[in-house]
Amino acid sequence: MQMIKRDNGPTRGITPFSALFDDALWDPFGLFGSPFVPRRSFPAMNIAETAKELTVSVNVPGFEAKDVTVDVHNNVLTISGHAQETEEKNDQEWICRESAYGEFTRQVRLPDYADGSKANCKVKNGVLTIMIPKKEEAAKKTLQVEEE
Repeated sequence: MQMIKRDNGPTRGITPFSALFDDALWDPFGLFGSPFVPRRSFPAMNIAETAKELTVSVNVPGFEAKDVTVDVHNNVLTISGHAQETEEKNDQEWICRESAYGEFTRQVRLPDYADGSKANCKVKNGVLTIMIPKKEEAAKKTLQVEEE
């Protein structure tokens, strides 16, 4: 399974030079990011595998089912969402505001043995869970070893 990198322009740093290098190679621990240019925020994603299915969990706090779209096409799982900013009160001044608003898109290339056409998903308590069954031919089979 492979994450698909999405490039929305420079992720951090204050010079175009930083965009020439892959983040993982150039700054693997995120130590050199500029405090003045925020990093892209993607929702956190976890992927687990059992003998029968893949389970993808994505943190989407504040999102409702109508705000999230999940597509599987050509063995690529695409998760996207849109969060509206809450309306401000005129007499209110923000002291700290860390909530993220706007759109996000995450993509994962599924392995060949995943059956995306039979996937289902649900959102509960701010976690989107996508269950993708494995194809029958992908089941592990233990062979009996015989002596001659």
